[in-house]
Amino acid sequence: MILTVPYQALQVGNIHITPFSQDKYGKSLAKLSYKDPSIDFQDVSILTPPLKVIDYNPENSRLRLDLSDQFNFNIKLNTLQEYLISTFYVHQQSFLNTRNDSTDIIKSLFHFLLNDNILSLYIFPTSNIKTKDNTICKMMNIKSGDTIRCVIRLQGISQIYTKHGIRLRLQHSVPSIWMT
Repeated sequence: MILTVPYQALQVGNIHITPFSQDKYGKSLAKLSYKDPSIDFQDVSILTPPLKVIDYNPENSRLRLDLSDQFNFNIKLNTLQEYLISTFYVHQQSFLNTRNDSTDIIKSLFHFLLNDNILSLYIFPTSNIKTKDNTICKMMNIKSGDTIRCVIRLQGISQIYTKHGIRLRLQHSVPSIWMT
């Protein structure tokens, strides 16, 4: 089991971001960590509340979850996104080698997991899900309307270079998922 921060206890001010460096795959990554007086995690692992599945697309591995009934969790994720935007804005010289970009320009660089009330996570179709009766099924068997809980592990922000310029993506994984 991965040690996690329950979403209720998550304090965005305890999330720290490092300058970009090369990871073991050669990608440029600004790592995230979570530190408070009692814990020191080398990533940010969050235990979610029960979330309703909108849909799952095995072709692009995207799971879309409805957060409209989880106001507090939605606020925490929005606050995290705003924190990342403001951090990159204030430290744009060291993070992006720019000086005068507006917050709107910085925000447009990000590809976030949360859009309004929809959380998009990327999970392989063959990933295991623990069911209510303690059996295992595959991610590709999940249906619209199912309710799940999961652990979202946020490793950092990666830089992706495209023909239109730089994009920033929140690197994540979902090491545990179960139906409720």
